[in-house]
Amino acid sequence: MSTSFDHWKSELLELGHIIQDHDTNTPADEAERCFHRYCAMLDALTGAEGEQYALAVLQSVQVEHDYGAYQTARHAAWRFGETSYCAALLHELPRLITTLPDWAGEFLMVIANAADTRHAPVITCFNRLLAARPEAEQRQIAAFIAQEEDDGWLSHCAGLLGNRHGG
Repeated sequence: MSTSFDHWKSELLELGHIIQDHDTNTPADEAERCFHRYCAMLDALTGAEGEQYALAVLQSVQVEHDYGAYQTARHAAWRFGETSYCAALLHELPRLITTLPDWAGEFLMVIANAADTRHAPVITCFNRLLAARPEAEQRQIAAFIAQEEDDGWLSHCAGLLGNRHGG
């Protein structure tokens, strides 16, 4: 039996596959309508809907060129709190690392950039939840973090993420 969440998630995932400028099969006005509907669905989230919504938001990140929509997605996922955000991100990181590494790096950078701010506890939360992930995922994520610290999204904040001692 389908639930309202299932219907919402299905629509979000469909719309999250942002129609690209080079797509000649979709009229421009339809692409724009889909983009605005996606953003409106994200903006409507309060953070009280439940963790599965935070996960669905990050699952909706599916293409390289988002025209600003995935920043709205990131903000929407943050509304669910640091634990839900980090858990959802860690669930999706293996896929993002493989298929959309720039998005994986950007999402990790946002967490690392919380250092020395009131949001700094998110770093400890991320590291704690990472340490609880399956070993193969930990290795994949740690290798990606090391690569990004060397010369990528995390080069300005090396040593913050993946620290098994909490942050």
